[in-house]
Amino acid sequence: MRVRNEELWIEPSILSIKDLVDEYVIVDASTDSIPIILESLARAYKLNIVHEMDFDSDIVRVSQKALEMTSCRWILRWNGDFVMHERGVNTLKQIIERFNRKRRYCAVYWPHVVLVGDLFHVDPQNVFQIEHWLTTYVPGMRFIRIPNGFEYLYVPSDLAYRIELREPLSFHLKVDKPENLLVKKYRWEHLLKNVEELLDQYIKRRIVEEFGTADLNEAAKIYYTRLHEKLKPYDRRVFDYPEVLKNTFIVSFGIEL
Repeated sequence: MRVRNEELWIEPSILSIKDLVDEYVIVDASTDSIPIILESLARAYKLNIVHEMDFDSDIVRVSQKALEMTSCRWILRWNGDFVMHERGVNTLKQIIERFNRKRRYCAVYWPHVVLVGDLFHVDPQNVFQIEHWLTTYVPGMRFIRIPNGFEYLYVPSDLAYRIELREPLSFHLKVDKPENLLVKKYRWEHLLKNVEELLDQYIKRRIVEEFGTADLNEAAKIYYTRLHEKLKPYDRRVFDYPEVLKNTFIVSFGIEL
């Protein structure tokens, strides 16, 4: 797991996979309360959490570091804003059991449902996000940088059997406080454009250029309003919310999903 200031969702993210994984390797660049939350979860649920702080801004290096710290044959790539559905845990357990008997390398692909802005909307242009989230450790696998600047886990195709699942198993929650969403937007923009300007200075400049104000909170409110004008309601008939997310939402916000 790579984590950065996802204290809103880190608990359901961790708990949604606790019956699937034996070890959590978490490389953390957070300045919020995530380290405290992780300590609490480890004690309460007796989780094996390997936690290391690392503020490297290079996502490829951070991802590769997390990969090299793992000790298990099967590797689940997970972030602090991913939440697994109950059926996902059962489906992946069956695949792991089957391929453990065969002792073959494999990479398992499935769709995340991407919720944007809040838990009730999706981007009509990007409802699903598909990658190989679960793999056996394959000789030669590594994280590489692809043309758009993002990281990609390269798995030698001549060694790994490819499994593509059509039904979604999990959610990616692009859901945060408005100011955090705006900062994340500019952080990715800064990374993709490979800007030499310091990130803090870049954010301040872009806020004024785009929203006509130097106040982050004021700009974030405008951004959040504009964001939802482009979104559409999520149709839960596609894939209902997992129970751990429903419980978190009731406790944290008093709202029933």
